[in-house]
Amino acid sequence: MSPYRVLLIGPRRAILKILRARKIPFSVWREDATYPIMDAQKVVTEPLFNTTKKLQQFVNEAFAGESFTHVIAGSESAVYAAAVARRIVGARASATTTALRCRDKLAMKQYLSDYDIPMTRFLAESAVDSAATAFAYLGSPLVRKQRKSSGGRSFELITREQDLILRQNGRNILEKFVSAPEASIESFIHDGEIKFVNTTRYLEKGHVNLVPAAFDETLQAAMLKLNRQVIEALKISWGTTHLEVYLTDNGLLFGEIALRPPGGYIMNAMQHAYAFNPWEAFVAIELGEPFEFPQFATAYSCVEILHPGIGRISAIHGEQQVKEHASVREFRLKVKVGDMIHKREAAGQDIGYLLHVSETPAARLDLYHHFKNQFVIDIT
Repeated sequence: MSPYRVLLIGPRRAILKILRARKIPFSVWREDATYPIMDAQKVVTEPLFNTTKKLQQFVNEAFAGESFTHVIAGSESAVYAAAVARRIVGARASATTTALRCRDKLAMKQYLSDYDIPMTRFLAESAVDSAATAFAYLGSPLVRKQRKSSGGRSFELITREQDLILRQNGRNILEKFVSAPEASIESFIHDGEIKFVNTTRYLEKGHVNLVPAAFDETLQAAMLKLNRQVIEALKISWGTTHLEVYLTDNGLLFGEIALRPPGGYIMNAMQHAYAFNPWEAFVAIELGEPFEFPQFATAYSCVEILHPGIGRISAIHGEQQVKEHASVREFRLKVKVGDMIHKREAAGQDIGYLLHVSETPAARLDLYHHFKNQFVIDIT
C-alpha cells in the first residue's frame, strides 16, 4: 500500500498516468469536467478561487475531515490554490508568498526588482492616472496583460494613447513591449538545489519549440545564471519551474517564471531529447523524493504546435508522409477536412502537434523546414 495520498489540483493526464502507475490514491479538484476521472477517490469540479479567504473556505468545506500527504498543482491557476490547501489538509507545505509571486506577474516583478533582475519597464495599471503617463514611461507600443494569466491569454498590444482605456480593477499590468527572440528555462528543484535544467528555444513563439536550445556557451551560461538568481530570490526550495526570457541585443531580460511544468509539449520534447520521463520526475519532486536525472541530451527535439489560423480546412497535405517518417516520435492531428478552426486565444489551444528528433541541431532545423514544406493545412 502506498504511503502517499495526493490531492491533485488542476489535473493533467500525464500526472494522472504516473499516479495510477505508482498506485498512489488521489483525489481531484478541477475547474471543468472535460474528461471523466473514474478512479479518483473524490472529484470536485469548482473554480480555483483567486482570494485566500475563498480558497480556505472551499477547501475546508469540500475536503472536511480529509488529510493528504501531498497536494500537487498541475496548472498555472492551481499553484496558489495548492499552496493554501497544503496547510489545511496537513500536506507537505510550501510558501504561499512564493506561490503568489509565481502566479501574479505584478507581485513577481515588483519583488524581483529589488534583486537586480534585468526586466522590461512595467506599471500597475490601477496606479496609472492617464494613458499619456503610461506611454511616457513605457513608450510605444506597450503591452497589457492580466496579472494572473498564462499562455498568452489577455495579451494586448497597444500602439496609440487613445486606444488605452485604463481599467482600475487591479487585474492588469502594463509593460514596455520587447521585440526580441524568446526562450525558456525548465528546472527541477529538490531540497533547495537545481537538480536538472533544460533550455528551450522558441523558434516561432507559440508554435515551434526546440529542446534543448543548443545556444552558444556564453548565452547558455548567462541564461542559467539568470535562472539561478530568480529561483534563489524567490526562495523556491522544491518544484518544477518554467522561466521565460527575452534574448535582446543588449542582454537578457527576465519575462516571467511559473512554478509548474511547461506547456507547449516541452515535457514531451524533453523526454525524447534526454531519454527520461519528466512527468515521473515531476511527481517525484512533488513527493519530496530524489530522482536520477540524465546529465546530457542524447538527441535534439523539435515540437511544432499546429494552428494554421482561422478558417475552414479545405485540404491536408503530407499527413501520411509525416506518419511514416523515421524521425517522428509523436504526431497528433485533432481535425479533418471540413472542420472549422477558430481563433487561438492562448498557446494551449491547438489542432495537434508534431514532434521529431535529430542527431544534431543543424539536422533538426533542416528537418523542421522539410516538414514545413511537406505538411500543409489549407484553410479557406
